[in-house]
Amino acid sequence: MGLRLIYGRAGTGKSQKCYKEISEKIKQNNKILIITPEQFSFTAEKKLMEAIETESVFNAEVVTFSRMAYRVIQEIGGRTETNLSKCGKAMLIYSILNNNKKELKFLGKTDENVDMAETAITEFKKHAISVEQLKQEMEKQEDIYLKNKLKDMCTIYENFEAQLSGKYIDETDLLTILAENIEKTDMFKNLLIYIDEFAGFTSQEY
Repeated sequence: MGLRLIYGRAGTGKSQKCYKEISEKIKQNNKILIITPEQFSFTAEKKLMEAIETESVFNAEVVTFSRMAYRVIQEIGGRTETNLSKCGKAMLIYSILNNNKKELKFLGKTDENVDMAETAITEFKKHAISVEQLKQEMEKQEDIYLKNKLKDMCTIYENFEAQLSGKYIDETDLLTILAENIEKTDMFKNLLIYIDEFAGFTSQEY
């Protein structure tokens, strides 16, 4: 079976159609995987249980992309990095700001700048922007103010990636790890996969 799209305006019954179909597929002993955003996983599990009208189901499961990534990492093994928590990420960025304060023109070690840098790095990764791509964009800029701000971000981003290498897994990298390793496992083969509740996709999710 190839890719099939079910589309329509909000409230027209797209999800309802999916879960009704899933219920029928389960009766035919098909194995189902339902992929949803993190914030909708509980709602999706509730919809699944209501659709199949039973207390337990073994052939269907709701997952998020992150949960899929952790499973793949666990199965393929070989990774010894520690998961970097949000707090750990903030501490690492604070350290980078402190250690590079002479080089940075705009960004100092304030809480506001730590939050800003953390958000920026997360967005870079979600949209598959590498350190090299950011540097190339910086070089193109004629506005000195913007160029210097981008240079600060390049310094922080490059140091952040260097500090992660071989030591930590940033949660934002999970989808990249999943994409690079999903073909090394058979756990998602021979499944009917439904993707529901996404308003759009980042480059990583694609």
